[in-house]
Amino acid sequence: MLTKNIAKRNFIHFALLLGAALLLLTACDSGNNDSNGSAAATPTSSTVNSASAIVRHSPSGTVELMWDHTSHVMTVHMALTGLTPKSSHPAHINSGSCKSNGKLVYNLSAVKATQIGFADVITKIKDVSGGIPETGWYVDVNNGPGMSSGDQSMPITCANVFNPAASTKSSQNVQATLANSFAANQAVSGDAQLTVKDNKLTVALNLKGLAPNSKHMAHLHTGSCASQGPVKYDLKPVVANASGDGTSTTIIPNISAVPRNGWYVNIHLGSSELKTQTMYDPFACGDITSLH
Repeated sequence: MLTKNIAKRNFIHFALLLGAALLLLTACDSGNNDSNGSAAATPTSSTVNSASAIVRHSPSGTVELMWDHTSHVMTVHMALTGLTPKSSHPAHINSGSCKSNGKLVYNLSAVKATQIGFADVITKIKDVSGGIPETGWYVDVNNGPGMSSGDQSMPITCANVFNPAASTKSSQNVQATLANSFAANQAVSGDAQLTVKDNKLTVALNLKGLAPNSKHMAHLHTGSCASQGPVKYDLKPVVANASGDGTSTTIIPNISAVPRNGWYVNIHLGSSELKTQTMYDPFACGDITSLH
């Protein structure tokens, strides 16, 4: 009986080892032949002659407000992508709404972005005796780095706070989406079209929601809107008409194809220079994806 048990255990161990080896061989084989693997996420992957991007407002993210009814401490957690790389932004809880601004309620910790434009920040506020109201608060993040001018104090993303279970007798937790604000240029939409013909790349931008008669620098970057990278090509500035519709067409020579992914386009607040964080503000962004 002992011999049988030992033999049985040895067989099980052998079967497990054999199965693991087969899985390893399968994974190696699929990694060598899968054209959609990690290599395809880089600009050196397979290429196409046409690509496009849906251009949306940037930055975006989430905010969570957590209030403890016993300690009266409110914790505010914000996570954002699409910020100016290595930037710092004032943030607040205000009364009113994103569309109808009111007075300051609480200052929040500065939103500081990483090299790729991502930020994760937590603020703890003491002595919040009234909890989180049902309505009447909004959270905004400003262009920064300070609040000394209209361009700096301009809200670049905003979220209205809605708490249907408002109470001062129980702890509260509210989440909201940080999206566009109602400031100039901060609710842009549009598209980018990339076409290669005769060894030339044409990049056409079409945007709506710009400040009337405004002008904005634009670039084609490597990376993505959520993980920003360096400039690949300068694009001609986007010029808006009196209705806020903006266009830009750039022809770049000596390009035979474009990557299926790994490029993105963004549009900045500045019209001719991006030497300051304030003017760099990448208020609109779109990830390039292949059409065919």
